[in-house]
Amino acid sequence: MTSPSSISAAFASAADHFGNQGGGGEFHIDIVINNAGYSLSGDTESATEEETHQEMETLFFGTARVTTRAIEVMRQSDDRRGGVIFNISSLAGLCAFPGHAYYHAAKFAVEGFSESVAKEVHPDWNINVCIVEPSGVKTNFEGHSKARTQPHPAYASQDMPARRLEAYVNMGIKTGAGMMQPSQVAEAIYTIASRGERVPLRLPLGAVAWKMAKAKFEGLVQEFEAVKDISGMGQPL
Repeated sequence: MTSPSSISAAFASAADHFGNQGGGGEFHIDIVINNAGYSLSGDTESATEEETHQEMETLFFGTARVTTRAIEVMRQSDDRRGGVIFNISSLAGLCAFPGHAYYHAAKFAVEGFSESVAKEVHPDWNINVCIVEPSGVKTNFEGHSKARTQPHPAYASQDMPARRLEAYVNMGIKTGAGMMQPSQVAEAIYTIASRGERVPLRLPLGAVAWKMAKAKFEGLVQEFEAVKDISGMGQPL
């Protein structure tokens, strides 16, 4: 994901193998799922340049590289069969929480990139982008899929927001409350890809993701209303 040459080699290898099947010689990609990633968690002040760049390279630039290469293949099909690109974001791509600033930055970047690309491709190409935004899933995400910055003494107190969130998350992991099975996420993605209906740009998954995202955007409307007179800068809104 962090090596452009490796991604190019993967596409070339797939084209060489699948393009020769059946003697047709045409290589096409129907579905792409960008799911590579890990969380960089901890006190943002102590994050190193290497840690932050590696996070963005993996979550955002890796996703962007694969997406653009996939579009290149999908748009060239003579029959306009197109395809679907599922970019796995997260509830963290919609709502930000303390102690995960660069993880949120990467997921927010995936959201903005995907939304722009979805509007950029020609409708006749039949290429759809779907941003998948799950909440907690029962994987090893909190284990080997998480990197941590060095603790910063200024944030060590247990009443700090990030420490309080950590305690809440750990309690949720132990009880399994609100956590989805990976198979449920896979089934939802399969349903979107195969049901023959319009592919949504965004797909929050899990009751937690849906409720928290909805609450955030409802709150944003209220915040906008509170500064309406200032925002208008003398113009009616």
